[in-house]
Amino acid sequence: KRLRLSSIEVTELTPDLVETLVTNPKVCPHLHIPLQSGSDHILSRMNRPYTTREFAEVVNTLRLKLPGLAITTDVIVGFPGEDAEDHKASLEFARSMGFAGIHVFKYSPRTGTPAAGYHDQVTPATKEERSKEFLQLAEASWQEYAQGFLGDTLEVLAEQTVGENLWEGHTGNYLRVRFASTEELRGQILGVKLVRLSKNYISGEDI
Repeated sequence: KRLRLSSIEVTELTPDLVETLVTNPKVCPHLHIPLQSGSDHILSRMNRPYTTREFAEVVNTLRLKLPGLAITTDVIVGFPGEDAEDHKASLEFARSMGFAGIHVFKYSPRTGTPAAGYHDQVTPATKEERSKEFLQLAEASWQEYAQGFLGDTLEVLAEQTVGENLWEGHTGNYLRVRFASTEELRGQILGVKLVRLSKNYISGEDI
């Protein structure tokens, strides 16, 4: 019934794959595409094979072909050499992308990698501050994306109970939904009307 792709690099989204996403109804309208940084300077230092412009072009093409598509991403803060301007650029680019979710990671050196030996490491306090700013953006971005589906009825896969007679599951576009039911629904896909936003999930009504 559902096929959900896991993390995929922006460079792997070939025209053939995009066509499959558009034409196969089993593929969930959700892609997790790691960005890592919204600063071209830092992307270059990370040896990422794309620029922010190229990333945005792919995302915009996907959204034209798949309206309502959820795009989630990963961002690393505090990569060696990231200054205040790089961080600002990264925040602004991520904000402009309207991600449905952002996973935020603080850079930590890994033995044997080039970056571990860079002399311009970012202090732990600065990483923490930048992480908090990105987490605030992540919450705001999710809220803005989810808001657009309030009042709609979407298919939810009932995955687990999170309280007495309270089920939790995900829509095809990866919105976490909670709704009440006294029935055993685990593994079933059913229509749920999305009625109210909470901090990190949507309350719904089983129809």
